[in-house]
Amino acid sequence: MTFKEQLVAEIETMTEEQIAELLIMVKNMKTKPEIKRHFPVVNMVGKAKTLGDIVSPIVDEKDWECLK
Repeated sequence: MTFKEQLVAEIETMTEEQIAELLIMVKNMKTKPEIKRHFPVVNMVGKAKTLGDIVSPIVDEKDWECLK
């Protein structure tokens, strides 16, 4: 069952008061969530170490199942 089908099935079991409350909640929702900026933890700055290549894949492309 898709999300849309589940949602419709759930709404069909709701009373008119519940549907009205749901519509008010949806109407008052923000369209975009606020983005919280993440800053580095002060006591961890400068303590990380890169060990090796962080760009190339670990496994050869010929071993990737998705390419077969």
